Amino acid sequence: RTPAKAEDLANTFGGTVATSLENEEEEAASLGSILKSMNGETRVVISTLPAAAELELPNWFVEEGKESERKPIIFDVNYKPFWTNLLRQSDEIGFPLVRGSEMLWEQGVGQFELWTGRTAPYKV
Repeated sequence: RTPAKAEDLANTFGGTVATSLENEEEEAASLGSILKSMNGETRVVISTLPAAAELELPNWFVEEGKESERKPIIFDVNYKPFWTNLLRQSDEIGFPLVRGSEMLWEQGVGQFELWTGRTAPYKV
C-alpha cells in the first residue's frame, strides 16, 4: 500500500514498480513506458482498491487491449457492489472478468477442504 512496500515486493519476487497507469514516454516509471521498454503486455489486472476509488482503465490501455489477441483478465477483489466502475468498463469492452465474490467463494471452498479434509459441496 506504499511505494516502499511495492519496491520491497518487486525486489523480493522480481518486477518493476509503476508509479502511474499512464503511457508517458518521458516518465520512465509509467506503466506504458515500462511495458514498451520490456516489449511486454499486460495479461492480468488485479485491483484491490475500494469501489469508492472508482478506478477505470486508461484509454491507451483499453485501445491496446482491444487490439490484442489475448485480452487482459480483469480481477476486481471487491464483492460489494457487484458492479464497480472497473468491472462495468471491462465488461463493455469485452475483457474477461473475475469478481471478488468468485474469489471469496473459492477461498471458502479451499478453507472447507483444508479444515475438514473432505471435498467441498461445490454446487451447494
